[in-house]
Amino acid sequence: MTNTSMTDVLIVGAGPVGLTLASDLARRGIACRIIDKSPVYPIGTRARGIRPRTLEVFEDLEVLEALLAYAEPPMPTRFYDQEGKLFREAPAPYLPPTPDVPYPGSLYVSQQYTETVLRKRLAAYGISVELDRALTGFTQHADYVVASIQHAGSSEDVQARYLVGCDGGNSTVRKCAGISFLGETREEQSILFGNLSVSGVDPSFWHIWTSLPLTLNSMPRSNTWFFTAPLVPDEHGKLPPASVETFQRIFDENVGLPGVRFYDPTYLSIYQVNIRMVDRYREGRVFLAGDAAHVHTPAGGQGMNTGIQDAYNLGWKLAHVLRGAPAALLETYQEERFPIAQHVLASTTARGEAWAGPTANPSTRAQNMEKMFQGKDPFGDVTQLSLTYQGGRLARNLDDATGLRAGDRAPDAPCLDAKSGEQVRLFDLLRGTHFTLLVFGDLFAPSLAQHFLSHLHVYHILRPGKATENGQHILIDNDGHAYRAYAIKNDALFLIRPDGYIGLSGGRWNDRVIADYLREVI
Repeated sequence: MTNTSMTDVLIVGAGPVGLTLASDLARRGIACRIIDKSPVYPIGTRARGIRPRTLEVFEDLEVLEALLAYAEPPMPTRFYDQEGKLFREAPAPYLPPTPDVPYPGSLYVSQQYTETVLRKRLAAYGISVELDRALTGFTQHADYVVASIQHAGSSEDVQARYLVGCDGGNSTVRKCAGISFLGETREEQSILFGNLSVSGVDPSFWHIWTSLPLTLNSMPRSNTWFFTAPLVPDEHGKLPPASVETFQRIFDENVGLPGVRFYDPTYLSIYQVNIRMVDRYREGRVFLAGDAAHVHTPAGGQGMNTGIQDAYNLGWKLAHVLRGAPAALLETYQEERFPIAQHVLASTTARGEAWAGPTANPSTRAQNMEKMFQGKDPFGDVTQLSLTYQGGRLARNLDDATGLRAGDRAPDAPCLDAKSGEQVRLFDLLRGTHFTLLVFGDLFAPSLAQHFLSHLHVYHILRPGKATENGQHILIDNDGHAYRAYAIKNDALFLIRPDGYIGLSGGRWNDRVIADYLREVI
């Protein structure tokens, strides 16, 4: 017998991408379910570098503090040449925070713990991941999707307003939707990776043998090591198994460091390099996010982070449309995220060739890796702070009064609350599910209908000595950090979206222009 249930959004796949989307929807009061075909929660490091823009997302979702408890300390890195000799040592990566970028460096957390923290956050909203539930297909209707789910020998039909596939590179959702996954499989590039114990290697360093490359990173919080090594097929084209013995053999044959032993694996896997992306992010009421929409080389640690940004872009739009915003708002998901995925695929492919390609020079590999650790990656911005939605329909510059443009990330800055005298961060004021209007200068904010104001927080940001009584929440930019971060000299206005990107910017405005914008998104 088949049971039938209903929800607003059904999310397939409970990795970091699906969990991020579920958490964002849940805090907005949207009914959602999140299922995964696995009968157990996965273990192992897998993706571990949480990049600066993702850290800002996690701060907004109120999970960053919990993640810090699982973070592995960054280590200095030792680079070895093709003869196994140490030829370069780089200090532990550290970038100091600035007023506009509070998290300039990456946080290193095993993916299993990232998922643990996100699940706990989701549980606070009364939602749990439903394991051992496999999507077998779906049918689309004018106003809903009916998804068929198998669980423990029984079946269930779920009627959802929208279905989102966050189910990885082999996405069932993508295949059932008939969405093409264009690109190539690099048959000659496979990577053995996982977590195990090591003896005979200094745990106070990360180690990279650049001729392969082969990496060993100690992870003291989890009392394990994370490793990667290239796999070469035998004469019959068959790859060796994912085992400690395989890694020991690769290490011994290529590094030859005596006395080094590997044992007690907690997680082992083989990654087949694919460089692919969909031709569209959406088919009717079905959306894709994360690896279901794009896969690439692991060089630069962009996969999980790009997927989380997908989810963060989609979440508020789904919520607003479910609450009555124009359905056209959902078209901007593809418009904004598709070019980002194209950019990430191009940069990771170039980085992967430089790091692991057959012609890569060991010394150049070391230099490029060190530059990435220092936030100076030559192949693109791994922090994802500079990625922009400029030129999209939700990015509107009213004039040329601002250096920071619509579509750009809204930066942080410290200000003084004129009423309480306490210092506040702009990120504290942006946090949540609302739009934010920042009015720089002693000008009146637009007069908007109550329907819009219920979705909008308004703040005036003034230079010292310019405060006036205008009934608005006033912030004093004592040190000029806000004016500098937003690149303005005179009066200006910024309307900031719920995902922290600038929607409107300009030095001159009228109520109608702002109301028209809000009418399209609320």
